[in-house]
Amino acid sequence: MTPQENKNKPITSVEFSPMEAGLVRQSGPVSLGMKILTGLVAVAIIIMGYLYSAKAVIFNVDPMDADIEIKGLSFHIGDNYLLLKGNYALIATHPGYYSLNYPMTVTDEDTQELSLEMSPLPGNLEVRSELSNINVSMDERNLTTVPGLLTGIDRGLHRFTFSKRRYFPLDKEVDIQGLDITQQISIVLQPAWGQMLFTSEPTGATVSVDGERVGKTPITTEILETGSSLSVDYPGYKTFSKALTVKAGTTTQHPLIPLDVSDGTLDIATVPAGATVTLDKVYLGVSPLTVDIPPFNKQTLEFFLEGYLKASRPVKVDPEQTSVIDLKLKPNIGSISVKVYPENAQIAVNGRALGTGSQILSLPAKPHKLEISIAGYETQTIQITPRPDQQQDISIKLLTLQQAYWSSRPTVIKSSVGAELRLFQPNQSFTLGAPRRQPGRRANEVERLVRLERPFYLGSTEISNTQFRRWKDEHSSGAVRGMTLDMKNQPAVKLAWEEAALFCNWLSQEEGLPSFYQIQDGGVTSFDWQSHGYRLPTEAEWAWAAKIDSEEKTVVFPWKNGLYPPTEAVGNYADRSALSFLPFTIANYNDNYAVSANIGSFTPNNKSLYNMSGNVAEWVNDYYEVRLHRGDPIVDPTGAESGNRHVIRGASWALGSRTELRLSFREAGSGGRVDVGFRLARYVDKPGVTP
Repeated sequence: MTPQENKNKPITSVEFSPMEAGLVRQSGPVSLGMKILTGLVAVAIIIMGYLYSAKAVIFNVDPMDADIEIKGLSFHIGDNYLLLKGNYALIATHPGYYSLNYPMTVTDEDTQELSLEMSPLPGNLEVRSELSNINVSMDERNLTTVPGLLTGIDRGLHRFTFSKRRYFPLDKEVDIQGLDITQQISIVLQPAWGQMLFTSEPTGATVSVDGERVGKTPITTEILETGSSLSVDYPGYKTFSKALTVKAGTTTQHPLIPLDVSDGTLDIATVPAGATVTLDKVYLGVSPLTVDIPPFNKQTLEFFLEGYLKASRPVKVDPEQTSVIDLKLKPNIGSISVKVYPENAQIAVNGRALGTGSQILSLPAKPHKLEISIAGYETQTIQITPRPDQQQDISIKLLTLQQAYWSSRPTVIKSSVGAELRLFQPNQSFTLGAPRRQPGRRANEVERLVRLERPFYLGSTEISNTQFRRWKDEHSSGAVRGMTLDMKNQPAVKLAWEEAALFCNWLSQEEGLPSFYQIQDGGVTSFDWQSHGYRLPTEAEWAWAAKIDSEEKTVVFPWKNGLYPPTEAVGNYADRSALSFLPFTIANYNDNYAVSANIGSFTPNNKSLYNMSGNVAEWVNDYYEVRLHRGDPIVDPTGAESGNRHVIRGASWALGSRTELRLSFREAGSGGRVDVGFRLARYVDKPGVTP
């Protein structure tokens, strides 16, 4: 049925009957309009949610019209950007500026404001000029050459300097706009030269200005007002050089330049080298050398070298020519007769061996090093200078190593407290004690054969009060019957053996020497026989120094005739001046000292030692013992290893009997006495140091 037919069909009624129960009504498909509407509602809900959660962000960007792009979801409403809380990347762009990339964070604040400034791009400067290759610097920093385009110049005011050889420099200040804008300037440099005419004699010389050849004389050429360097050359003549200046834009003439003939050259060598060279008495130097001298003239070279004959040579050189002088000098010979001992000793001169034994040396007349050597002896080196007009005689006796060692050791030393000590090298055997039949002999003087081999120093005098007080300033030696023992130069007395030992250790420490006495709890416990620090003399050393004379004989008394009693004042003993308080004095003897005298009083013995008998008796190092020894000598005896008392040797101002005045007299003690002092001793070196 067509639509038209359907339209014309009459409408008829039908009977209504409801649907049966249990039937389900089935809806038709959702329409497109409904779907669109639903989508729009959802979007609206999302937008409303976004707008409710978003935060307003305002960007203040310099320049204001910069383009802003937000990486992420955002809405731009007026000056505000609506952004959810979180991190974003902002990109700002504008012509003439560097792009700005800025990471940003949106917080919980409802409104946030962010200020940003973009950096302008550098500018460019186009420099125009009619000249080429103009050097340009900006703010004193060299750039390049112009004319041309200078790019990448920071925005702001800059100082440009334009310079070119032979032109005055030009300074210009330019305000660079930046923003990648190219600005233009034109520059004109002013000439900086004038003209100068040069003439020379001879003519036709080559003229160079600032190292550039410009022509030959006569010539007019440019010279800078700022200064130019002129050189004028002609073959066979010396170069003329001068610094000149001419005012820009002017013309002038230089005076005639007379050129000097060139020097000739001398190459001078001698055999041997090192000779002093003069030319017509004028010093030139030391050979080998090269010198320039005036040409054509006849001149005289002279050569001088110690040990060689003077030589001379005439010379004449041509301009710019080199002459070679090669001269062998003749030795100036002298003779030296050298006698040596031992006879087979080796002779060397300047390190060159010449054989063994005495010989006559023919040597140039200059200083030489003569060396004499042989195994087991100390090498001796001297300087000799032969004389050509006469023969010299030299005799050299070498010292054994041991002799050389001892010759290097001082025979007298002085301690830091002023006590003088003398060096002794006994190396002999002698007898300690006294023969049984010697008048006055005591039982503790049993004879023992000993030998001293180790050299030692021994004090020339006893230690004085002043010297002892350097260690113990409160020390007092006291007085006897109102007569003082306490004067500065009187011997220090009233001191125990241990005090003397501790003084020795203190003095060693003062002088940086190893301590001889080993100390524990303030007391001496043992001795270090390897030490060469200060100590008391051994009994053997003291006895040898006191009673062995210069002929190695034993003497009984210290005076010459050896008779008792002494007939003149030979030492400080118990004399008439002490008769009132001493139980025994020497009859008819007066030494003018009732108590101790100053150290160094009276005549010293044959070893230059004072008061080895008399004045005060002396502590020695040994523990006291009485021991009989038979057989071979005891070498460098040191006494008993322990004991309660120590040996006292020598008479004093309080003693005067035959027994007491003998040099073999010995006592024992430990505590101090008014007539007992001490003198210093020490070894030279540690054992085994000598060759």
